[in-house]
Amino acid sequence: MKPIFKRPRFGTTSTAFWAATIGLLLIIAAVAGWPNPVIFVMGAILLATGLLIWQEITAGLWIGLSVFGLLTVLHLTRAATYFQLRYLIYSLAFAQLGYECWRGLQRTRDGIDSEDIDDENGDGEEDKPMISLVLLQRQPKYLENMILTKVVESAWGGDYSNSDAQSDDDADDGDGFVVGESPMFVIKAPAGMFLVHNFDVPYWDNKDEVVEAIGELRLRNAVEEHTAWLSVDMLTPGDEEPDLNEAYLLVAKLLTALADEDTLAVVRPESLDLNVWSDDVVARLLTPGAYEELSLPDNAPVIPIADDAPEMRAAIATAQQRWPEFADAFQQRASHDKADDGPSFVVKAKITAGDSTEFIWVDVIGLEPKFVHGHLANDPVALGDLKLGSQVEFPIEDVCDWCYEKDDEPVGLFSLEAIRQIQEAQQTNEQ
Repeated sequence: MKPIFKRPRFGTTSTAFWAATIGLLLIIAAVAGWPNPVIFVMGAILLATGLLIWQEITAGLWIGLSVFGLLTVLHLTRAATYFQLRYLIYSLAFAQLGYECWRGLQRTRDGIDSEDIDDENGDGEEDKPMISLVLLQRQPKYLENMILTKVVESAWGGDYSNSDAQSDDDADDGDGFVVGESPMFVIKAPAGMFLVHNFDVPYWDNKDEVVEAIGELRLRNAVEEHTAWLSVDMLTPGDEEPDLNEAYLLVAKLLTALADEDTLAVVRPESLDLNVWSDDVVARLLTPGAYEELSLPDNAPVIPIADDAPEMRAAIATAQQRWPEFADAFQQRASHDKADDGPSFVVKAKITAGDSTEFIWVDVIGLEPKFVHGHLANDPVALGDLKLGSQVEFPIEDVCDWCYEKDDEPVGLFSLEAIRQIQEAQQTNEQ
């Protein structure tokens, strides 16, 4: 048996993927949507077909050719009977999958490996990029055909209201159309075909394992809290080499339009880049080429460190002992009335809101004998209504670190060396 994580040969990767995906969707629809044993059996057959094709078992290609051929004829009949464009679209999609099964059989017979299969540009089918972005949602998003149509028109411009076109002549009016219902919609646009998935289940089946593998607390919380996901995928023909900047901008425009207050994070499946959702991430997505930088955090990373770590206790003790040095420097700047023009004075402090406590950097705006006043310099992970820029005050004994500039050099930052030592020790223990 072929290793499960190794792609199949003979150019059948996408065939196996779509057969399994459609089968899984039919099973979910039969179980959760409307109980229907016929749909359930068809879904099980397609799921098994996808697995067989992935394992390079020729019987899977024969079954796929038969099933997709049957589905093509069925939807062509429905298109002719009910005069609805969506049935014609479905029949074309199934016909394409059936053709891919037939082509896979020919390549299997001739022993042509997928590495030897070149398109018109000389690139192998396996090199075709996956153009997709995914939103992790706190709650499932309600989405129907009419709503998605309005969102598409708002994001891309144009007229996409021909979802119920009764003839091909009607379909020629406007810029495209939207068909389908949750969990999957199909969008026909001048730039090509797009899929929108809208699932009310976690994005990862092994969500708990993914959470444990994430060291940054904001990302960990986003993955842990999400219960649903939606994605925008651009489908490209096998012989097409898309402009990735243009393609990702189209996907990002629609994706950001679909985001809401329940959006927690964005994922780029091709590279597994993951970032917490924010205004900065939105701006980055809508910048040409910036999709490749989704792994870069738009905020200071929050790394979990044990409170009783000896290195951290020593760093905090040093910061407290040398606190008068920081206070004197701050007062000298204030006495010269150059608070707005001079270098910043920041402290890391223990901030508590409700039952949650975080150690976070604060821009200092005032000092009292026993208290510090300032604005949060980072976005907290879970401090209630507090956010970047919120004004806070706290006792001096809650200061854990501090920093200011002197002669263009930073003074302080005692915790950075402690964190480096702790992380090195953790990496050594893991090895």
